Amino acid sequence: MDERDWKIISTLYKYKNITKTANVLFISQPALTARIKQIEQNLGVQLINRSNKGVSFTPYGEYAAQFAMHQLKELYMFKQNLKSFGNEVTGILKIAVSSIIGRYYLPTLLENFQQLYPKIRFEIITTPSSEVNKLMKAHIVDFGFTKNASFFDKNNKLLLTTYNALIACKYPFNIEDLPGMNLITYPYEDSYRVSIWNWWKQTFDCRPNVGTKVSNLDISKEMIFAGLGYGILPEILVPECSGPLFTKAMYFKDGSLFKRNTWLIFDSKNLNSFPVQSVFYQFMKEAYFPGFLRQRNRS
Repeated sequence: MDERDWKIISTLYKYKNITKTANVLFISQPALTARIKQIEQNLGVQLINRSNKGVSFTPYGEYAAQFAMHQLKELYMFKQNLKSFGNEVTGILKIAVSSIIGRYYLPTLLENFQQLYPKIRFEIITTPSSEVNKLMKAHIVDFGFTKNASFFDKNNKLLLTTYNALIACKYPFNIEDLPGMNLITYPYEDSYRVSIWNWWKQTFDCRPNVGTKVSNLDISKEMIFAGLGYGILPEILVPECSGPLFTKAMYFKDGSLFKRNTWLIFDSKNLNSFPVQSVFYQFMKEAYFPGFLRQRNRS
């Protein structure tokens, strides 16, 4: 396997869809399918299963995907280290970040970035996405990590990753059971709350039965695991729970999945003027953002 194969496996693992993967990698579907079969033959194992719903990874495929993402990350860091020799960029980088990104992605991300640019320091503000956007618009920070970048044009934002929103409960359940179950809520961000309500109205003709209100997502997660009701969790948080949860994906009436995006927002006019912002933008543009997700055993 080489860099091309690692990109194929990691991209397919991200999208779980042959067509989307082929489009992202700018190769034809037949060529992609043929290469996947060749990789499987070379390894002597089956990596994926195909169905009408898309692609699922076998246990061998899961292991291969993790290996591929690790190799791409190591290769990227190697290339960046070569580029940075003799490049002394110094300064302060001001970043606003939502709580999930700040807790689960940012520490590893900044650790890797600082290996390349050890003289750059950070000022981090953790706040809801709506406030991240305001801080960026007011030029108080250099970059923002946000869930809603609809008010920023395409030159001032970069899509980093997409993940599913899941219904989660400690006990087995069906979607049609939800109106009779206790919902555990916390103060959702505005755009997220609207999307949740739209999904609910498309799925049921009654209001949800709110059983418990808590102050933040982390407490909501713990209440769900304690068996006090069900809640809506980002899929990246499910492995963080101290035991197994039963989850179900959320589908809108048109068949699309309930997904959330993570964006990097910035002022593109500053990228050529400020070296600190320029190198961070280039780092984020080339990095594989999902690879910065902390491992469960890292706290």
